[in-house]
Amino acid sequence: MFVQAINEVDKFTRPIHSIIRTYGGIIIPGSSTMFFINENGVAITCKHVLNLIIQAQQVNQNYQNFKTERDLLPRDGKFKSRLKGLELKYSLKSDTAIQLKNRFMNSVNPIGNIRFHAHPTLDLAILIFEGFTEKHYSSYATFVKNPEKIAQGRYLCRLGYPFPEFNNFQFNQELD
Repeated sequence: MFVQAINEVDKFTRPIHSIIRTYGGIIIPGSSTMFFINENGVAITCKHVLNLIIQAQQVNQNYQNFKTERDLLPRDGKFKSRLKGLELKYSLKSDTAIQLKNRFMNSVNPIGNIRFHAHPTLDLAILIFEGFTEKHYSSYATFVKNPEKIAQGRYLCRLGYPFPEFNNFQFNQELD
C-alpha cells in the first residue's frame, strides 16, 4: 500500500535544498518539501520555508554590501577596529547567516521568477513558478473531495524531504 503511495506522490513532490553559510564559516545544508498542484508550475510548501526563500536576497545583499565596504578599508594598523565597526553596522556575529542559497530540485527549468502567497495564520504558502519552459514533474496532487475519508485510525504515510541528505556543494575560498 505505501509503495504505491510513494510511487504516486513521487510524480509531483520535490525537494527544496538550502545552504546557509554563517559569518563564522559554518555551512549548514537544509532540505524541505513542495508539491505541485497543477500543470502551470504552482506548488505548495510551508510558510516558514517561503520565509527562508524570501530572506535569501536580503541576507546575500547584506553580506555583499559588507564585503564592498570591507574591501575599501585601508590595510593599516586600524583595520581590525574598522572591521569590528563594519561588523556591528551589518550585525555580523559568528552565527549570523551571510549567504543563503535555495535550489528547487527537479521542478521546473529555467526558473524565471517565483511569485508567492503566504497564508495569514497557517504554515502554508503557494509558490508560482513563472518563465519556465520545462517541467520535471509528471503529475500533480489531487485533494480528497470527501474529508470523511481522512480519519484517525486509517493508514497514514507521511512523505517529504525533511533530511538534508545532499553534499553536492563546496565552499570556494578564493571566490568567497
